Amino acid sequence: MLSVIKKTIPMGIVLSLVVAFAANCGASREVVYSKEFIPRLAKPTPIPAATKKLWDTRNEKANLEQALKDLTKIANENPGDYDAMVMLCRGYYLMADGHLFLEINEKNASDIKRKQAENFDLGIKWCEKAMATNPAYHAKVAVAGAEPATAFNDITLNELDAMYWRYANLAKWSRIEGLMTLLANKSQFTATIDRVEKLNKNYFHGAVNRYRGGANILSPSGNKAEGRKQLEASIKEAPNYFGTKVIYAEIGLRAEEEKAVKLLNEVINGNPNSIPEIAPEQMIEQRKAKKLLEEEFK
Repeated sequence: MLSVIKKTIPMGIVLSLVVAFAANCGASREVVYSKEFIPRLAKPTPIPAATKKLWDTRNEKANLEQALKDLTKIANENPGDYDAMVMLCRGYYLMADGHLFLEINEKNASDIKRKQAENFDLGIKWCEKAMATNPAYHAKVAVAGAEPATAFNDITLNELDAMYWRYANLAKWSRIEGLMTLLANKSQFTATIDRVEKLNKNYFHGAVNRYRGGANILSPSGNKAEGRKQLEASIKEAPNYFGTKVIYAEIGLRAEEEKAVKLLNEVINGNPNSIPEIAPEQMIEQRKAKKLLEEEFK
């Protein structure tokens, strides 16, 4: 039927109809907020040394699993501990996008993707609870029940990390759930990145260009050429950040094998400690690059 519609209705209108349909058909999720406003702790309890050691070696799956258990206990016992909640946002993202991704093969793909979706969803929930330490966000979303995007302009630099990692988790969760869910959340993605750019245009190693580029390439209505330019701009902003090169090779260079292989080898042969605070993530990106080389660019 779509092929018939496309002959009589301009493509822009068709895409609008698809997005509207997707908004009603995409997978849904729920976050349970406290109706009582819980402000961010001014002086949170320091993360125990044993948990900190596990976190610092989160490139090992077992260490990250235990760190997430410890951090969940800390966050539940200290509801205003923003830092612990953001670590959970990042940790569940890394578990899904890193460790679980590395386990995917032809036999277990559907089971692993289900586990990835569960971890991304947990990451989103902790991010949203961290965002709710902002009183304006809490009033609109937790109390009045509005959609998170309605309060994005109230987010400040204090909650930027939570907002960004919510987006990172939500984007990957939506991609796993399918095209309809991806399209249904498109407006949230755009609103998030617009706010991130306004608060800090250079945030997290070229994040603004990285996610705009990815959105352009993955969206049916996206400008693929512009998306590639944006990913290249992100790499130029943060040449030592491995994640953008892996994303670019995976989604933007399927038809340019030589360039993809070059980028993946740059990651594999790079120094993960060039950005010390995310060295564990960098190590996992090196493993992802090897996996892509072996499975997609033989």
